[in-house]
Amino acid sequence: MCSLTIFTPTYNRGYILGRLKDSLCRQDNFDFEWLIIDDGSTDNTQELVANWQKETLPFTIRYCYTKNGGKPRAINMACHLAQSKWLFIVDSDDYLADEIIGFICNKLYSLPNDPTIIGLGGLRGTDANNPWRSVPFSDYVIASNTERPNYNLDIDCNEVYSIEILKQFPFFVWPGENFIPEEVVLNELAIHGYKLIWYNKVFVISHYLDDGLTKGAWDLLKKNPMGYAMLYNHKLKYQKNISSMIYNTIQFIAFLFIANNISYIKHCNIKWLAYICLPLGYLLSIRRAKQFKSE
Repeated sequence: MCSLTIFTPTYNRGYILGRLKDSLCRQDNFDFEWLIIDDGSTDNTQELVANWQKETLPFTIRYCYTKNGGKPRAINMACHLAQSKWLFIVDSDDYLADEIIGFICNKLYSLPNDPTIIGLGGLRGTDANNPWRSVPFSDYVIASNTERPNYNLDIDCNEVYSIEILKQFPFFVWPGENFIPEEVVLNELAIHGYKLIWYNKVFVISHYLDDGLTKGAWDLLKKNPMGYAMLYNHKLKYQKNISSMIYNTIQFIAFLFIANNISYIKHCNIKWLAYICLPLGYLLSIRRAKQFKSE
């Protein structure tokens, strides 16, 4: 069994996936498998990966094709397919900094004997020496997901998680939708006391593409209203200042109206506030509906 699973969810990225594969070949440590979950691609991804599997490579490539269900469902699947202890999620439009796997494996081997530390995280950058954002620490900090803003880490980063722990906190994606923000699960981990060691080091080279998830954020809101309703409801568990509570409740209600599922209001984490904010949530849903139509 290898030590690390590099997991890549992909959808119609055959034109760029080879860049990630080439970066894996440049690593200084090959104690990993590359698990690709193809989320219903209709391009040449399957043929491309099949050809790579015939090559003599210093690591194993495993490929699984599934109907289009979105990245969160793919993460759940990866936790059960992975043949290792650790899951390193790397998107199909990104690639690894050279020799970063050796660094990651060395740090995983020397993790402190602390059950609350369930992995490690690193930065994204335009290259190995230029992170997207500088951080106020020279080496590393230990922080939960909700503590990331304290260290200027409230941007997209790349993490390595204990698969055993991730299995205990699966993503719930609403039927008929394909997405729920990852922070719902990551902040639930924080609520349970789990933390990562965050390094001031670029793990992944990343440039947003026109067909990427982040650039399609508005479309995600439109197509996954219950996923976002669950996000704002979850925020009510840990954002306890009154302005945040009101904001999150209004957003929660608005997305329930958009999803035509207002009966879910009974699951609000602050029920009394939900009923007070109901009119404002309804008004926001009307505004959102107009914004969606104009896009």
